[in-house]
Formats: sequence, C-alpha cells, structure tokens
Amino acid sequence: MNTNDYSGISDLYDIYVPAEFDIDFFLQETKEINGPVLELMAGTGRVSLPLIEAGVDLTCEDSSPEMLAILDEKLRSRNLQAHLVSEDVCSIDFKGKFDAVIIPFNSFAHLTTVDQQKMALIRIHDSLIPGGVFICTLSNPQIRRQQIDGNLRLFRKYSLPETGGSLLLWLLEKFQSGNPQVVETSEFFEEYDRMGNLLRKRYMELHFRLSEREEFEALAASAGFEITTFYGNFDRTPFESMISQHMIWKFKAA
Repeated sequence: MNTNDYSGISDLYDIYVPAEFDIDFFLQETKEINGPVLELMAGTGRVSLPLIEAGVDLTCEDSSPEMLAILDEKLRSRNLQAHLVSEDVCSIDFKGKFDAVIIPFNSFAHLTTVDQQKMALIRIHDSLIPGGVFICTLSNPQIRRQQIDGNLRLFRKYSLPETGGSLLLWLLEKFQSGNPQVVETSEFFEEYDRMGNLLRKRYMELHFRLSEREEFEALAASAGFEITTFYGNFDRTPFESMISQHMIWKFKAA
C-alpha cells in the first residue's frame, strides 16, 4: 500500500506541483482509447481535469480522501463529471472494466516494496479488458540518484495567490539505511505573509522506490503485461539510460 500521507498538505499540493510537461502526452494517448479509462493515484486532478475536459470517460483513484475532495470540488466548479474512488491501488477490484489504466507523474514509485508493486500490477491487469492498455511512468534511477545527497536544500519558492504571500519548500532526500533503492524524503513547508512574516510550518515524510528498468519489466511480465512501446521522455524520444529523465512504458494486457 501507499504509505505517503498527503492529508496534511493537500491544500498546498496544486501550488507546489504546477507541472504540465506530461499532459499533452496523456491527452494524445487517451484520444486513441474508445472506452473507459482508470487513472490511478490521481491526486487533485492535475492530469485528470484536462482528460475529462477532452471527453475521456475517466475514473480517478487515490488513497487520499483529502486529495480527491479537492478534485471533486474542481469538477463541480467546472460542471464536469468523473467517478472518484478513494481506495488503495493494491486492493482495487474492477474486474475487466477499463480499456486503459494510466499512472502519471512517477506515482507508482510510492509503492516501496516489490511485493506491493507486484500486487498492484496484478490488480491493474485484472482491471483491464483483454488487450487493454496500461501506461506507467517512473523516474530513471540512473539520473534521479544523482540528486540525492542527504543535504537540506531550498527546493523552490512559490507565490500564495490567496494571501499574496509565499511558500518555501525545503527538501532533504536520503537513501533508506541498507536499501539504496528506497529514498526517504523530508519535506518542510514554510508559509509567509506578504510582509515576509512566517505564518505556519508543515512537515511531510515521503518514501519512494527507484526501480530499475529490468526489475519493473519483470514484475509487469509476471502480472501478464506485454511491452508495446518504451520511451525516455514525453516527447516520445527513445530511452537512453544515462540521459533520459523518465521511463515511460505502454503495455498491453495479455
């Protein structure tokens, strides 16, 4: 199961995760899908909303009720509809309901053990129709490891539009003791008013797994998936192990 708890910072998520680099990719991929699509670990709908607005019949799963509540509010304000499911990815039970399943933003890495990942992949396979599509994205561990040094650093400063103040995000990333594939991240959030006065501090622990390509592909094959396409970026360029930031798989459910 995903043990990362976003409940304490769910209202900040859209501020410090404004990424759009993968949205066109998923819009193009889901345009080719005729039936319903399941987005796992959907969060507050960063990818979900553009897909729904494009007419995708989307079901959004996330283990955090707080994150899904924000997505639900966005849907209501835009007069959009989607089926929202607050459930763990390792226990979903849809039984052949979907033509495609997607996991954007490297979120599958939040499952930090091989057993959890294998269980989730089996559930995902069972959720697809025969021949259904599964798209999963992960960070390239060769590149991502270079950023993990055990030092506290200011990651970024963001504007807080409602108050005119600012949000500072500090990160400390280190490898789990005895396990160089699992990263332990401490996230420190500082909220300031427009005069620069500190208003509030928050803290979140985040764990994720740096899966090697061969390891993940073996797990997917054992769950019944066949690779149809593999990219190194969202512009569909080929994967290069020492250059590509991402690993992007498109599978078929055998």
